[in-house]
Amino acid sequence: MSLYTRKGDSGNTSLPDGKRVSKDDTRVEAYGDVDELTSQLSFLNALCSADGSIPASRRVSYYKPLLERIIRELFAVGGAIACPGSEMMFSEEIKALEAEIDSVDHSLPPLRCFILPTGSPASCQCQVCRTVCRRVERHVVTFLRENKIDPDSNGVLKYLNRLSDLLFALSRKLNADAGIADTKL
Repeated sequence: MSLYTRKGDSGNTSLPDGKRVSKDDTRVEAYGDVDELTSQLSFLNALCSADGSIPASRRVSYYKPLLERIIRELFAVGGAIACPGSEMMFSEEIKALEAEIDSVDHSLPPLRCFILPTGSPASCQCQVCRTVCRRVERHVVTFLRENKIDPDSNGVLKYLNRLSDLLFALSRKLNADAGIADTKL
């Protein structure tokens, strides 16, 4: 089987239901952004695995399984965007993200001001992931609005919102694990 089909050479692509749309269709834009986010998270996972400032046991027992779980969940999110109306719901995943946010946040000093996205390479990459996640969220909002789809229909939007919150908390935790304090604005 060849990697290229030549079917997209004219600027169109096929959706899972077989319909052909422009490659700049808002749905394609949204699930393409999810694909970018998964790649950025994979890079973050690699950075966490190699970061000697994070205790080895923490890298393996906490960051690796958490990031790999999120990457898998994002494949389902991309599928839900590509096939709106599917039966995929994300309520359990959202609860898990909220529990993780609470756990990470409680382990850090209270945040009383804005902070800059600085610190360790892993923390900075986590901030890149957060901003990409926010872009995904914006593009999903556009897609849902243009296609008159209820934003609460499957939880994708809520999942993305919680994920960006978790990524912010994780960026702070990565710095804390590396002994780097928040850089206050």
